[in-house]
Amino acid sequence: MKILRKITKWIGGHKIVSLLALISILAITIFIRVQLANGRGKESGPLALGTVVQSVYGIGNVTANNSFQLTPGVTGTVSFLFVKEGDFVKRGEKLLKLDSVTYRAPFDGTITSLPNKPGENVFNAVSVLTLVDMVSRYIVVSLEQQGALRIQKGQQAILNFDSMRGTIYHGEVTSVYSNPSGYLARIDLAELPKKILPFMTADVAITLSTHENVLLVPVSAIEEGKYVWVKSLIPKRIEVKLGIVDKEMAEVLSGDLHPGDIVITKSQASQ
Repeated sequence: MKILRKITKWIGGHKIVSLLALISILAITIFIRVQLANGRGKESGPLALGTVVQSVYGIGNVTANNSFQLTPGVTGTVSFLFVKEGDFVKRGEKLLKLDSVTYRAPFDGTITSLPNKPGENVFNAVSVLTLVDMVSRYIVVSLEQQGALRIQKGQQAILNFDSMRGTIYHGEVTSVYSNPSGYLARIDLAELPKKILPFMTADVAITLSTHENVLLVPVSAIEEGKYVWVKSLIPKRIEVKLGIVDKEMAEVLSGDLHPGDIVITKSQASQ
């Protein structure tokens, strides 16, 4: 009791010092609580060195190298059909007869459209047959303007299809161009299986650069583009400078972050 009375007496005689001490304790308590609150989230695994690939992403459409539409120049009548939709024909095979004129296949391909029957009239500038080469194909990728500015001939591309997520195909950019519908890149592939048909779509990642043996941090751990929370007794927020970034990981160029550190990752909604 004597000690308590002495402490009370001392505080009574040193009100300013006591107030400052109380303020300091409150400030430290608030700081710790804020740090703990901001540092909440899922912990990453220990950070490590690795490889990061910077890419431009887009949706690619499978396109046939050869496609032919038979469009008569004058009105006529379908006299005879030598083929039906879905038939594969060789170059030079008969396709159909309009009046007395027989038309033949200009290349090997598959009949994909044959809307008229024998005896029906066909009109000027209306397609009566479509032939598509299902074997020789390439990919046309739609790009945003910013992405198109970074793409150039010779860059490598990785493709995958929705129904074939376990299979990756590799291609190469052979041209970048534009038309009224947007900015486009052509991707040629060494080989595509026959089941990949024209007009199917693929997710495409065109590689811009690759950095190896660099410190990587999860993109989900980055706040405001330059801050990361590092796990410790009291989580600390550090500033980092980032290099190239892919969908999941970012390269750390500088900052107090090291291999083995564990960072706090957060969902996009909580960042």
